[in-house]
Amino acid sequence: MKLRSVIATVAAAAAFLSLAPSARADSFTEACMLGSNPGSGMGKTCECMSARIPAESRADAAEALRRSWEHLQKNSSAIDPSTLPQNLMKGLQQAVLAQSYCM
Repeated sequence: MKLRSVIATVAAAAAFLSLAPSARADSFTEACMLGSNPGSGMGKTCECMSARIPAESRADAAEALRRSWEHLQKNSSAIDPSTLPQNLMKGLQQAVLAQSYCM
């Protein structure tokens, strides 16, 4: 009985760990896809970009893309990166670098 619970715990941990990277990719990809047609080629570009964003910049890159999209919707112009906090500027820079590679 004890071995059975250990196996179940290990299986649950493995399942959780296997989902963690995809959850991060979903968050970044969702931010990347804002305003894009899901049937367009942007999905592949966002997947490529997602694979190129360093782990330590992923959350900041996703948030920078969301803020950039919101700014564009409100002001009809691109966001000035210098108006972002330092961590989001770095995240936006990572997204731009990834986009240039993936386009």
